[in-house]
Parts: sequence; structure tokens; C-alpha cells
Amino acid sequence: MPHDQYSAALIRSMLAETGVAVMGANGTGETPEDARLVMKTTSPDLVAMVRDINKWSSNVMARQMLLNIGAENRLDDEDDDRVAGIRVIYDWLEKKGINTAGMVIDNGAGLTRHGRITARQGAQLLQHAWNSPFSADLMASMPIIAMDGTMARRLRNTGMDGSGRIKTGYLEDVRSIAGFTRDEHNTTWAVVGMVNNDPAWNGQAVLDRVLYSLHYRPPTGTAFSRAESGSKKPETSIQ
Repeated sequence: MPHDQYSAALIRSMLAETGVAVMGANGTGETPEDARLVMKTTSPDLVAMVRDINKWSSNVMARQMLLNIGAENRLDDEDDDRVAGIRVIYDWLEKKGINTAGMVIDNGAGLTRHGRITARQGAQLLQHAWNSPFSADLMASMPIIAMDGTMARRLRNTGMDGSGRIKTGYLEDVRSIAGFTRDEHNTTWAVVGMVNNDPAWNGQAVLDRVLYSLHYRPPTGTAFSRAESGSKKPETSIQ
């Protein structure tokens, strides 16, 4: 639906809920210079919006986020907010030292057949996020295993309640997870998993098993943080 039609329909709907009937057809045009401001509203802050996007996997909000990034950073020779937003994100990733070779950002959301990212690239992103000053905000936005969001009904009755924060992905013949989880020794791991298969009906069970095995039978290796016995602050080691 074109944005002007959507905006008009939204205003009509909001007014109708308050008992105000709007007669006549919708119209568009420039705001008159003598127009009087009747009402204004402010959107939720970025942290609140990211939380809604990640907890409930809102593709519409994710796409709007990309378009807004593009609108705010569009160059003089650019006339497409989506393309500008993709450029800005690629530039940001490369400045952070994240390998973007082969990566394809299509519309800012996972609801696309053209998007491409490897598990290793996803892990690099998580590594950067873990060390970011905004890591707490990201962690708070992600679904908690067996407790809320899109992970609310997964891995229940496994003893893993609250042991990780996992963003899920779901598309026909595609299942994916990405996030952070702790094993029974309180070691935090970054995990990225993707199943691309026709059909992928058992992909969710496979990925849940990965999280289960990582929790109860973690591999020997370097994790993002390990809480040492008697230590007040986790030691961080990344390879």
C-alpha cells in the first residue's frame, strides 16, 4: 500500500476509534503556510524499537529501520532510501572489521530470498556486539530461551530456562538462530546456526538440539566469557 494511502487510512481509523467520522475522500497536497498544529507525537526510542523487532521478529519494523537509516544518511546523488541504508550498513560493518564478502542485505529483514550471510560473518557480528558499549541493550532485546518472545515455547522442560538469548529466523525451507547462550559451567558462547533445505520441517528441532548440546556438552575451546571460580567479574577471551 502506498504510504499516502496508509497514512490516510491510519488517521481515519484513529479518529473513528474516538467517535470522529471523516466525510469525503482522502486528499494529498502541500501543508499550507498558515496551518495550525493540532497534535504531535514522538516515536519510542531506538532501544524500545529494537526490542520489539527482536523479541517478536517484526519484519515490517526491521524494514522501516533500514529505510530510516537510508533517509537520514542519503547522499545527494541517491534517490532510494533502501539502497542508501544498505550502503550505510555495509560501510559500518567494514569499519568494524567485519568481512562482508558475499554478504547480501536486501530489505533489512529476514523475509527475503535474496539475503545472504555466512555463519562465520554472523559470529563476527556477535563478537563485535558482545564488546560493544551497547551490548546490554542488544541482549535485553533478544528472546530468552523458554521464557519470552519467539523462544517462549522452545526448549521448555530442559532445564535451560533463561540460559540464553537467541534471535530466531523462519522462512519456508529455512530455519535459523543467532545469539548467546550459557553452558552449565556458566560459560557464554556465541552461536549461529542455519538450516537451508527442502523441506526444513525438522530444522527447528535440529537447532534446538544444538543449543541443548552446547549447554550440557560444550566443546573444548574459547568462549566469549568464562566465570572463574571465586571471581566477581568474568574473564573475557576471544579468538
